Amino acid sequence: MESKEASKTLNIQSIMEDKVNSLQRCLDSIYKVIRTANDTLCAISKPSVCSEVLLSPQGIAYISGITEVYRVAKRVEGGMKSLSISTETLQKSLRDIEIIWNNVQAFMSFNPSVLRMMDFSDTEHSVLHNGCHYHASCANFWLNCVDSNLPGLIAPKQNSEDLNLEELSVLGQNCLDTNPKDFTLPIIQ
Repeated sequence: MESKEASKTLNIQSIMEDKVNSLQRCLDSIYKVIRTANDTLCAISKPSVCSEVLLSPQGIAYISGITEVYRVAKRVEGGMKSLSISTETLQKSLRDIEIIWNNVQAFMSFNPSVLRMMDFSDTEHSVLHNGCHYHASCANFWLNCVDSNLPGLIAPKQNSEDLNLEELSVLGQNCLDTNPKDFTLPIIQ
C-alpha cells in the first residue's frame, strides 16, 4: 500500500512540476516579447518621433500586439491563482513582466491618443483542443512564441468551439523579431 501511495504522490508532483515548467516557459516568452518592445521604443531618442511611430498603422499594430501579449500574462496569472499554482520563480516572472510593461506604457503616454485607442476590454472567447480550453490569444501566443504543442493546463469551460490549428497563424521561428507587423497576434473570431 505504501508504494502505491508513494507512486501516486510522485505522479502528482510530476504533474505539478510539468504545469509549473509550462507556465514558466510561457512567462519567460512573454517577458522577452515585451522587453524587446521596450528596447525598440527606448532606441527612439525623441518623444515626437516616438509619437509619430506609435500613431502610424504599423506602430498601432505593434502596440496592439504587445498589449495582447500582456493580456496573455494577466490570463496566465489568473489561471495560476485559480489553480493555486505559485512558486517564487513564477511570482518573480510576473513582477518582471509588470515592470517592463509599465516601461512600455510610459512610451504610450507620450501621446494620450495612443492609450485611448487601446482596447483593454477582455473578451472571453475560448477554443477547445484535445479536451482543453484556451483563450484564442493565449493559444496563438503559445504556438507562436513558446512551443508548437499546446500544454494541457486549462480547466474545462463552457461555450467554446473546436480549435483548428490551421487557423492559428504561426509568426515564424523567432517571435522576438523586432519587425512590428510580426507582433500582431491574430485573434480567432
